[in-house]
Amino acid sequence: MGNLLEEGAGVPGSSVDWWRSRVSLVVGPLLFIALWFAPLPIGTEAHRLAAVMALVVAFWIGEPIPVAVTALLGPTLALLVGAVPAASSRDAAKIAFGEFGNPILMLFIGGFFIAESMTVHGLDRRIAMSILSRRAFSASPARMVIGLGLCCWFLSMWMSNTATTALLIPIAGGMLAVARKGRPPGKLDAAAMLMLPFAATVGGLGTPVGTAPNIIGIAQMEKLAGYKFGFLAWMKFGVVIGALMMIALSWLLTRGLGRSDVDLRAHAIAEKKNLGGWKRGEKITLLAFGVAITLWVATGLVQAFGSKAATEWFEGHLPEGGIALLASSILFMIPAAPGRPTLTWREAARIDWGTLMLLGGGLALGDLMLKTGLAKALGEGTVHHLGVTSAFWLMAASAAMAILLSEVTSNTATATMLVPVVISIAINARLNPIPPALAATMGCSFGFMLPVSTPPNAIAYGTGLIPIATMAKKGLIFDIIGFFLILGGLSLLVRLFGLK
Repeated sequence: MGNLLEEGAGVPGSSVDWWRSRVSLVVGPLLFIALWFAPLPIGTEAHRLAAVMALVVAFWIGEPIPVAVTALLGPTLALLVGAVPAASSRDAAKIAFGEFGNPILMLFIGGFFIAESMTVHGLDRRIAMSILSRRAFSASPARMVIGLGLCCWFLSMWMSNTATTALLIPIAGGMLAVARKGRPPGKLDAAAMLMLPFAATVGGLGTPVGTAPNIIGIAQMEKLAGYKFGFLAWMKFGVVIGALMMIALSWLLTRGLGRSDVDLRAHAIAEKKNLGGWKRGEKITLLAFGVAITLWVATGLVQAFGSKAATEWFEGHLPEGGIALLASSILFMIPAAPGRPTLTWREAARIDWGTLMLLGGGLALGDLMLKTGLAKALGEGTVHHLGVTSAFWLMAASAAMAILLSEVTSNTATATMLVPVVISIAINARLNPIPPALAATMGCSFGFMLPVSTPPNAIAYGTGLIPIATMAKKGLIFDIIGFFLILGGLSLLVRLFGLK
């Protein structure tokens, strides 16, 4: 599951990030002033909001302050400068900050609680060892790399991509040491260490709670385009695209790997034995996890095949966010030991609240863009200059822009900025906004070329087993493959699932 650090463009402390933050601290206010006095052919409130959005976007790209703080600052500045259309000052405050109570945030909170409990009790590690101890994934070096990738892919659908990578790095390191037999690191080491961050990123595509851009894209599509993605409905797209990318990734990283005469499976089995028997905390966490998945899938099935009355009942009484909170409450109610709940509040409070603030701020600004007419003006202007005439080319442009931006800036901020613009462009071009919005949302999760693109990349690069040139080369190839898989896959899936 995504978190704010995970989606960041880089690792704090690098010289590039230092200069980027300092430049944006100057550029942001200058853009605000320039747009404030520019003679724009839009309404007063939209004009003022455009100035605020310019500052916010500059701060999101440069990160002179945390992106979550910028998300809080955006609607606050909109209120301050009078960019919120409302009948009274009280109504203006409600409109500006209302999206911080959006029900979709509850889906993230509940999912975060379950993911934190998996880490606290070691359920994530047990799942990893169960997969890697199977002969199918340890019979050869190539299969070991694929096994690590599949494990990372599955876990990152439900928990932090960064945490998943950090969990599996030492496991992979131990297995590589066994396979290396005292020889210096080589191609196998680089392949395994690239597989982990790449597979974690791909896994995040699979579920709505897999990574922050998914949640942002889903929320913006419902808010601005009136299309609601259920949990299962999203998985039909995310899992299929993710599976295709895993096939491509396995091919890309395992070509030319030789064989090993070492029993790699023995290492995984030994690690699994060290975990001992199932602990009560693991069982309760698995129960909460199972309840959440069962109800999410059931809701999706009802939406797909159930009656209108049944669908309305689930939407009104048991929405996805309600399911997440209901399932995660099990962790606080059932003790893992006498006097200790499965998840204590001290542990629960460690979840990434910054991502929730960023999501709320992004939704708030998107709502203001709609209400002031800025989104409409932006969409009409872009359509006029680009001459967009088909959903296919808008999908291609959206995916390409998202992938490029995700390499240099926060994936979460990119989704917050880009998805509303794409939806506005599509609506004003009289095109279905959902396919290009999907393409942009999925493209925002990318970032494979550089160690500073995502923290999972940085963690893997920090092992010293991946030459920078290798990461850049493989990452670029995988970006290109991913672009075509998003474009081709969505072109087929939107027709198959009736979104044409």
